[in-house]
Amino acid sequence: MPIDQAYAKPRTMRRTAALAAIAVAALAGAWARRDYLAWLALGEGGLPANPKGWLITSYLRLRKADPIATAVYDAQIHTPGAAAHLGPLPGRRGPRPRIAAWPIPHRQLDQFPGPKIRTALERVFDDALRTHAGAVHSKLSHFEKRNSAVTLRDPAAGHPDARLSKGETAHIHPNDGSMHMIFSAADATSVLDAGWGERHPLAGVLPELPSTYIYVYPPRDGAELAIVAQLLNAAIEHMTSTGTDQSGDRQHRPPKAPTTPRRTHMRGAPPPTPGQRHE
Repeated sequence: MPIDQAYAKPRTMRRTAALAAIAVAALAGAWARRDYLAWLALGEGGLPANPKGWLITSYLRLRKADPIATAVYDAQIHTPGAAAHLGPLPGRRGPRPRIAAWPIPHRQLDQFPGPKIRTALERVFDDALRTHAGAVHSKLSHFEKRNSAVTLRDPAAGHPDARLSKGETAHIHPNDGSMHMIFSAADATSVLDAGWGERHPLAGVLPELPSTYIYVYPPRDGAELAIVAQLLNAAIEHMTSTGTDQSGDRQHRPPKAPTTPRRTHMRGAPPPTPGQRHE
């Protein structure tokens, strides 16, 4: 074989490999750009709205846990501090909202409340702050870092979960009206079973997030708003308890309501959400 032909084949292979690497890099770059812009569109939350924040939440996507399963609470139900503060809950009608793929910010992509319900939801939180004024107040959210949250005045005097959350008990996400609340194990089970919310996918995974850190879907009408008011009151009662009660049984737990499984957002597709920015 002539020398020039012997060297031509390796050169061709190197050229082909280089072109393939360039093509893969171009596709990866295009995907990353779409994913980054879709993430920014969710609105502000607990991470900076920049490439660093996107890289962090992209890594955390790999650590997400099942947000619907309640078996994680079974061992906690009869332990001190797991008491039920909720009565029986009706099942939420219809399918669960679609939830974005990124764990931070933790947001939904459809079933948004109208402006009147949003205003009424803020009044529910204001009423709860007045009712429990001796124990909670409004403070900048420890988790969201940009909006206010119902927070214990003295976290050290509350439930052990309050020490993890720096006293934060509940907050509203301004861009979609959804919420996060921290419940007892018995109440978290009831909320998930009845379809009113789902566990944060990093709750119990990251040490600073209690396993009962629950995403509550926004109310769509007055009846659902009344349920949210019950949930908020139960969260406050849980967080202001000392964590020594022994009544954490399943006597208040409703039968599981038939709900349609949550649909998740396809990676890289821009979400149809209002564009504020980011948990």
